[in-house]
Amino acid sequence: MANLNLADPAAISAVYSSILDNDNNWLLLHYENDAFDEIGLHSYGGQGLEEMKTKISSLEDVFIAFYREELENDPGYIIINYVPPTISAVKRAKVLVHSRRVGAILKQHQTIFTVDSLSLITSSNIYAAIKNPNTAFQPLSPTPSQLIDTLVNTSLTEVHDQPLPPARPLPTAPTTKREESLSPRRPLQPLRAASQLSSDPPATESTMGARSPYASPSREGLPQAVPLFPKGFFHNGPPSSDGLPPQAVPLVPKGFLSNFIKKKKKGSRDSEDGPPPPTPSKGPPTPPKDKDTFPVYTSPMGHSYSQPTPQSSKIQPVRRQRSQSFSEFAVISHPVDRVDMDDMVIVDSDSVNGSSQLYTLPLKGKWASTSANASDPEARAQRRSELRWKRQEEERRALESEVRRQRKLKAEREAILRQEAEEERRRKLELEEEVQRIKEHRRRKEQWEAEEEERKQQELEDRRRMNRDRRLEEHRKLELWREEQARKAEAAARQVEEARRREEAERKTRIQQVAAKLKGSKEDSDLSGWITILNTESLAWKRRYYKFVGNRILLFRHPNDTQPALDQAELKGNLKALKEWREGYEDLEAIPYSFVVEFKDGREVWSMYADSEGEKYKILGLFKIAGTL
Repeated sequence: MANLNLADPAAISAVYSSILDNDNNWLLLHYENDAFDEIGLHSYGGQGLEEMKTKISSLEDVFIAFYREELENDPGYIIINYVPPTISAVKRAKVLVHSRRVGAILKQHQTIFTVDSLSLITSSNIYAAIKNPNTAFQPLSPTPSQLIDTLVNTSLTEVHDQPLPPARPLPTAPTTKREESLSPRRPLQPLRAASQLSSDPPATESTMGARSPYASPSREGLPQAVPLFPKGFFHNGPPSSDGLPPQAVPLVPKGFLSNFIKKKKKGSRDSEDGPPPPTPSKGPPTPPKDKDTFPVYTSPMGHSYSQPTPQSSKIQPVRRQRSQSFSEFAVISHPVDRVDMDDMVIVDSDSVNGSSQLYTLPLKGKWASTSANASDPEARAQRRSELRWKRQEEERRALESEVRRQRKLKAEREAILRQEAEEERRRKLELEEEVQRIKEHRRRKEQWEAEEEERKQQELEDRRRMNRDRRLEEHRKLELWREEQARKAEAAARQVEEARRREEAERKTRIQQVAAKLKGSKEDSDLSGWITILNTESLAWKRRYYKFVGNRILLFRHPNDTQPALDQAELKGNLKALKEWREGYEDLEAIPYSFVVEFKDGREVWSMYADSEGEKYKILGLFKIAGTL
């Protein structure tokens, strides 16, 4: 599972370096085979996120991307894993392991971002993932492509030619029918605190009928029983003395399910002479264990569909008191296909005995009711219309970016389809006029094309002539420049050769003068001196004391150490030439007063340099005398 081979590591490394050097800003990797054990470079570019998403050719394949996002100060780098929902769990785990292996190669990344839909690959999500690396692993959504395809297929044609509409005002006219787009709702269950759960069984229709002196209205499709709160439900004081059930304590909805629960809201009707509400700092006391302490009251049940409604500005405070029955403030949702608006039974609280009245929990936020009469069918229909509009607005905003991207990709095809439809409609209404217009347009187009073709031919001919003249002029200038450079090079070569001949002549003249001066001399100071020598037998320069005796040259370590000689050479008839560094010994160019002695008897050449120019010409003159050059 952990084995991973790179198809072309050099190409991946080169593109990765170009991203770090700001030449590109993304690269895309994909699996080369179905075994998911070899990964290779798919594509790369520098045009940003939208270009990268267009390169994902198949939504059923896995891709691993490396992307550079420009932040405020320094760029951010991220690895993006695109894993479709159709991939099995084993392969998905394998992809996540391989993405970390890729991260070990592309070490500049700051986090790894895993998605299963292209709609999640947005600049805002990538920015948030780079800023908060701990939240970069996004949960794989169940079926996001279904929502996108539905919205694109139904509304792409409508929103393409015009900008997105602004937020619509809330609808004022109530609707009498429930739209088919609303999914069926399940009956809501009572919310209980974990500490208040009891082992008592929930109340049924039979138990409710036994407990309550009032018969609850029932029809086909409406629920016949609502579970009651357990007797251990908390309260903040004893039951009211007037026989009315105390107000229930509102529970703050938590969890995923609570976001979809919508309760019908009515203003709490607290009696003026009732007990005052408790202070917020004082918690509820421990529920009593005696089951006979608090009687159970059953009130007629109100029914509503759990749809979000605007918050009411006038909400009376709720007293934190123990409820005797959950049916007093229950909100029940029913499937759309089983409940009709005409079959709704709403019981007015005034028709119920004063000892048992209907109480509702005030809801907050978007679940709050805007009408005091929540049992009015017209008000509920209006609220459903408003909530339907709000849901559509939320869906539109949520998928707005994906719609724009899909619209961009399908713009050409949709434009052709719209044009064909428009032309068909116009042909049906104004066929003759359309035919004449097309003929006139074709005639003008042919005339314009003929003129344009003639103009292009003329421009092409003029351009060819200008290019030919320019090339001839450039060739002539280039030839003149080459001739001038050749003349300059020839003149420089002549000058160098002339200078070399003059220098060689001066050198030979000076050597002859020194040789003539020393020819008859017998002084040791004229026939000996210090010289530095290098031959092929030695790897370093050696400082030696030389002495010419007849036609021989003797080399000693010191003037006082003349027995025996370290080296000697017979010069008469064996001396071939005395040369300077420019005659094939360029490695002596940097050494002043250097020269080379060549022999005829196969002896290796001697490379020498003197301490001064006079000493150099002195030893050259002695070599000339001894070698009879």
